[in-house]
Amino acid sequence: MPENKFEIDKLSEFHLDALQEVGNIGAGHSAIALTQFLNRATYMSIPKVALEQLQDIPEIIGMPMEEEIAIVSLNTVSDLLYTLLIFFDRESIQKIIDLMTTTPTSEFQSISEISPLFRSLIKETGSILLLKYVEALNYFLKANSFPSPPKLRIGSLISLADHEMSDIRKNISSVLFIECDVFTSERNITVDLAIVPHLDTFDKFMGSLFGEKSLEF
Repeated sequence: MPENKFEIDKLSEFHLDALQEVGNIGAGHSAIALTQFLNRATYMSIPKVALEQLQDIPEIIGMPMEEEIAIVSLNTVSDLLYTLLIFFDRESIQKIIDLMTTTPTSEFQSISEISPLFRSLIKETGSILLLKYVEALNYFLKANSFPSPPKLRIGSLISLADHEMSDIRKNISSVLFIECDVFTSERNITVDLAIVPHLDTFDKFMGSLFGEKSLEF
């Protein structure tokens, strides 16, 4: 089957508006859920949304390849198939932990050092964001996709990126990349999220996202 690849520089105003709307809906759903989870008012900035290439994810995130990060990911298992990835660097993890504990923690040297409890907090925060984006995509795409249980992985950006990408079909190159900030009265946390459509339903996913105009690239 031929590789599905959009030419990013040919995105029209129509396509950009569709991408932005996905980001806006997901951010709105996520802010409400995080307010309940964190037990404090939570807001999301207007997302920056772009269609990028899969192999460019590490460069887009803007972290050193050897930097230790946490990735929370899930796959949808029916209807429209895609993978969702959310990336947390050490600073974001520290801020999440501080928000969820009564006493600020001392800064840790390695993400792999954090306790099982703190790992659970990071996984739950990522899971809320990812599941709310599935909900938003179902609404926007008029789909009925079901998510697999989210997974948490910790390691260097290069090793995790290679691992996650190997799990994604190799002839999918287009990634919907969303960046925004989560605000509370105490913290500002940067969120980097990637949506990767799978080959089996790639045309259906992009057709639902962009309508008939998706085939005009």
